[in-house]
Amino acid sequence: MLALVATRAGEAANGETPKARTERPLERVTLQLKWRHQFQFAGYYAAIEKGYYREAGLDVHLVEAQPGHDPVETVLNGEAQFGVGTSEVVLLRAQGKPVLVLATIFQHSPLVLIARGSGAVTDLQGLHDRPLMIEPQSAELFAYFRNEGIDTDRLQIVPHSFSVDDLLAGKVGAMSGYSTDEPYLLQKAGVEYTVLSPRAGGIDFYGDNLFTTEEVARMRPEMVKAFRAASLRGWEYALENPDEIIELAINRYQSVKSLSHLRFEAERTAQLMHPGLIEVGHMNPGRWRHIAQTYEEFGMVPKDFDPSPMLYDPDPQTDLRAWYWALGILAAVTVTALGWVTPLVRLNRRLRRGERQYRQLAENAPFPVVISDAESGRLMFVNRLAAELMGGKPEAFFSRKAVEFYADAKDREQLLADLAQSTVAAPREIRLRTLDGREIWTLFSATHVEFDGRGGIVVAFHDITARHAMQEELRQAKEAAESANAARNRYLAVMSHEIRTPMSGIHGLTDLMLGDAPALTADQRENLVMMREAAESLMRLVNEMLDWSQLEAGAMKLESCHLMLPDFLRHLIGLFRPAAETRGVQMGLEIATDAPELVLTDPLRLRQILSNLISNAVKFTERGSVRVVVSAKQIDERHWRLSFEVIDTGQGISPEAQTRLFAPYAQADASVARRFGGSGLGLSISRSLARLLGGDITLRSAPGAGSTFTLEIIALSPP
Repeated sequence: MLALVATRAGEAANGETPKARTERPLERVTLQLKWRHQFQFAGYYAAIEKGYYREAGLDVHLVEAQPGHDPVETVLNGEAQFGVGTSEVVLLRAQGKPVLVLATIFQHSPLVLIARGSGAVTDLQGLHDRPLMIEPQSAELFAYFRNEGIDTDRLQIVPHSFSVDDLLAGKVGAMSGYSTDEPYLLQKAGVEYTVLSPRAGGIDFYGDNLFTTEEVARMRPEMVKAFRAASLRGWEYALENPDEIIELAINRYQSVKSLSHLRFEAERTAQLMHPGLIEVGHMNPGRWRHIAQTYEEFGMVPKDFDPSPMLYDPDPQTDLRAWYWALGILAAVTVTALGWVTPLVRLNRRLRRGERQYRQLAENAPFPVVISDAESGRLMFVNRLAAELMGGKPEAFFSRKAVEFYADAKDREQLLADLAQSTVAAPREIRLRTLDGREIWTLFSATHVEFDGRGGIVVAFHDITARHAMQEELRQAKEAAESANAARNRYLAVMSHEIRTPMSGIHGLTDLMLGDAPALTADQRENLVMMREAAESLMRLVNEMLDWSQLEAGAMKLESCHLMLPDFLRHLIGLFRPAAETRGVQMGLEIATDAPELVLTDPLRLRQILSNLISNAVKFTERGSVRVVVSAKQIDERHWRLSFEVIDTGQGISPEAQTRLFAPYAQADASVARRFGGSGLGLSISRSLARLLGGDITLRSAPGAGSTFTLEIIALSPP
């Protein structure tokens, strides 16, 4: 009895009745989803619930994706007949995988990068030194990085937890996510965030795509066609009745998202699909070629890769012009045979209806669109937004030549040359001249089209004049800053030389005079010691300023030398022991037994970092101890991660002071500078040097509980 109830429940979940199965056996097929149940798959829920699959003779089983499991491989391995994938199927096809795209569901990809904070991160360059969580099948994000000039090999990519908690906790600087999903959670948490979309960088890919394999399409063509039609019918219903499908997702498919979360997702999904403007499932071969060309630019697919064989055609048709001639001749010969005339009339009617639809699509497009004659260059169509941007009404542009509106005619010549080599011209920035004489910058893309029976060129563009002006201002500001920086560096180099020479003389003379001990009174000796300490302090300040200047300019160079680690550390501790003992502070050194004795690193910079940390620890510890604890972890045969903990029992550092401690020219408080002097560059320089050595410096401290500065670097084993 329990088995019977379960069977009937499964039939009902697929919109199927026992009677229907008796009348017509249903073919069971599997659709592999890209993720867990949510509105992202609403069309398939609707197709099951409303019986569209059942009417097509199909019993469709939906399978959720699991973390770490590739949904595409499930289809390629034959575990499912159909799947939902991203535009990354282009890469798989280029690798020889027999994927076949049946329909494009999302006209724009929802995949974005999300960073916490508003204004803290405004572009991809702001993420280069932060850990990033990027999920699998995110090739378009890597194309976005490369399009912005970022070396993806240097990104700090960590495994994706698929939870915004890691972003909220500050464990990562940014995470990949969907514009239809994660922003809701961040808004609900009251957290400011920044969305970095590949579309902002010209990477506008399709989103979810319904796909199968060539073998399934070849063996079961009617089933594939019926499945595609029922799925798209389900999506049309879901977009018209989102609340009904949201309830279905919660009650039947146990979606973990709340009602408000799913409504947010439904609204954002509709924005990516453009229902009413673009037919559900529509895909443009030219846009697929553009996606392939984008991947090609970054070496992700072979040169001149053609994606058209992977695009499914539900209604393959022959060249209609040939049919026109054939049907025309046949109609003239057999004009009395009404059986031929009727199909011809229907064909013409369908063509006229299709032309009207494409005209309406172009006219109502949410961006400027212009179509010109490919041979003469005369304008044949200008939509409303294009006319407004160019300073006139649509009728004012007809019969004028496109070249009249280019500020530089060479831009159009280059565009035509590119279109002669390819059907789609890659987006480029072009300066246009409007009817009223203004010049504007536009982001321009173009392709071939047949319009009114003639070959034409359709262009779509966006006004980027404001962005271009801002970029020019930034460029000029950058050049001015670089010029000022270079002048400052030259000044520092000259001044350091001028200061070093007399300071070296002062230091040498004070040492000579201090060596003549019997001839000096106590006051004279004290004065000379003060002179030497002042000279040493000034020399340290000059050296710090030069180091900081080199680090800012990226001119700091490291050397790789053999270093006997135990001897190096014992000698370094010995230099600070006398000063510590005069303050009643004990110095200690602990080296882990598994730490390597001989490594390759830059001894000078390592000494500089540790000297700064130990000197600070001794300076700010009035009683107790300063210990240096050294440990090591072998990463592989050549690389070691060395850890140096400088632990003191001093006064500790407040949380507020810790936030600015590593900033240049910053100190814990104003009394530090008055009491101990210094430029406030030491820790900032030390952290920058640590990062050059492949590591970092971190701090644990609390007022009254001492401080622990931890230096980590990457060292090599000698060959």
